[in-house]
Amino acid sequence: MAKYNQSKSPVKGWIYGLAAAGLTSLGYAAIFPLYRWPHYLLMAAAALLVGRVAQIMGSGLDTTQKAPTREELPLTGDEQVDRIVRRGQDMIEQIKVENDLIPDPELSRKIDEIESVSNKIFRTVIEQPGKAPQIRRFMDYYLPTTLKMLSGYRKMDERRLQGAEAVAVKQKIETALDVVVGAFRKQLNTLYQNDILDISTDIDVLETMLKQDSLTGQQFTMNRTATGGQAQAQAKKEE
Repeated sequence: MAKYNQSKSPVKGWIYGLAAAGLTSLGYAAIFPLYRWPHYLLMAAAALLVGRVAQIMGSGLDTTQKAPTREELPLTGDEQVDRIVRRGQDMIEQIKVENDLIPDPELSRKIDEIESVSNKIFRTVIEQPGKAPQIRRFMDYYLPTTLKMLSGYRKMDERRLQGAEAVAVKQKIETALDVVVGAFRKQLNTLYQNDILDISTDIDVLETMLKQDSLTGQQFTMNRTATGGQAQAQAKKEE
């Protein structure tokens, strides 16, 4: 995620705006005739428009704070589960805000991963509401603590704290985020663990039944060949 930190300068913007408006007026007068008052109105309108654009660009656009875009997840109809998901989404939105205010691109990449995995966790709970109890600690401790760490990091970064203790804490947070990303991925895998076991069991049962019916391996190939030979012989008789 790209980070921007462009400060505003209103005075500089007005200087740029006036200069652009003046140059636009001179250019307009050199190209178009100014015989009647409508001509002057058109020139003034063009100068005003160009001057306004230059004034905005000269002032600088504050892109440090971005309006968060929230991906609304579907409801399950279970009030308790929906409340958990909404609360989780609220924390993810706060994490996004902190992410936008932290200029470090490597740290931002880790936070992006945290956001992505967290949303996958919530989607899994929405698809299977019975798994909601499995994310209780994730909701009550892991996610809020992650948000608290990022908020503390952002505040130290904004205040430009350079003391040894502040630097050590920031480094510790950066290292901890690697652990958090791994833990969140493991939480997601844990939610699918029973599903994986069920699928594996189904595969084992299917293979056993296929073997019992002689539909696997060499026996299956032999049966298929024999069947194919009988079909060819039948075809020749019909000819």
